[in-house]
Amino acid sequence: QTLGRMNFLNPPFDNVKVRRAAFLALNQKDVLDALVGNAKYQKICGAVFVCGTPLETDVGAETLIKGNGMAEAKKALAESGYDGTPIAIMAPGDVGALKPQPIVAAQLLREAGFKVDLQATDWQTVVTRRASQKPVKDGGWNMFFTNWVGADVANPVVNVSVGGRGTKGGWFGWAEDAEIEKLRDGYARASSPDEQKKIAAEIQKLNYEHVIYIPLGQYLQPSVWRKSLTGVLDGPATPVFWNIDKKE
Repeated sequence: QTLGRMNFLNPPFDNVKVRRAAFLALNQKDVLDALVGNAKYQKICGAVFVCGTPLETDVGAETLIKGNGMAEAKKALAESGYDGTPIAIMAPGDVGALKPQPIVAAQLLREAGFKVDLQATDWQTVVTRRASQKPVKDGGWNMFFTNWVGADVANPVVNVSVGGRGTKGGWFGWAEDAEIEKLRDGYARASSPDEQKKIAAEIQKLNYEHVIYIPLGQYLQPSVWRKSLTGVLDGPATPVFWNIDKKE
């Protein structure tokens, strides 16, 4: 799953109305076409907890899936009180799987009416800088993009992107949302799969309403190995390296 993450501490994304406008401006097809460009390996998916899992649902994701939110985004931004503060987007150019997302997003945000400062950097700088809670003028940031392996985001317990702990243990961006945290706790204590599905759908709905993070589609990572290797097992992320036998 590839995704966009906003910084809740710095203007203008400390305003949920501005976050919603940005959310409405983005769509998965444009991102996936630039990132992958092959329908065989990419998938438009509005499920926060990954398509193909028991928790799959499209609740709240219509504009991401259909790409029909731009007009609404322009209207929402005009009504949000946005004052023209430039959006500082960190854009790493040295990782092929992370380079297209900020470029596509920057153009869509500009079309919606945002001023965007697309800051070219490398991924290691993004990893270092995203930990900063400082204002943008002091080295902080507004938005970055990354990818998660499906197994790492497949339910509310493991998916740190959807958390709401803020600066007290939250993931980079420091979204603070007590309601989501309460639901995540309820999911962990749920006594049945049906109850888990219901709670997960509620979390997804809030995620999109409050714009905790923005899933921007899924893609597959092809794997190949020599015919001389046997016993190769599929793992949740990458093939595991036991049970393998090599015969020349």
